[in-house]
Amino acid sequence: MKLVKYWRIAIGLVLVFVAGVVTGSVATHQVIKHHVEHALNFQRWKSGVMKVLQSKLNLTPAQHQKIEALVDERGHDICESFAKTFNESGHALVRLQIQIDQQLTPEQRQIHAQMKRDFRAELKKKFNFELPQE
Repeated sequence: MKLVKYWRIAIGLVLVFVAGVVTGSVATHQVIKHHVEHALNFQRWKSGVMKVLQSKLNLTPAQHQKIEALVDERGHDICESFAKTFNESGHALVRLQIQIDQQLTPEQRQIHAQMKRDFRAELKKKFNFELPQE
């Protein structure tokens, strides 16, 4: 009877551990998703950079003004660079999807087509980004 009691405790501990792992994984995914979406929002980028620089460096008003102009100017460059990278990555991804389609059966292509539609919708929803047409 004592052996059964220990097995119940062991099973209970395993279930608690598994629940913790699942909860931690979901929470981590949500936190990372939130931070990526926040980081890709360039409207907030300039104010965030200036806030960090001001708090860490205690900028004088003259420094703040000059650095803000620099951040604004380079921010546009960085935004354009990200846009170019996203565009190039999108074209590469579409080429990959076409190559994958060539290796699939007609039934698999139908499933893959739905996967591609879902992926496009997710990119549009989360990042307001559209892949190039095939």
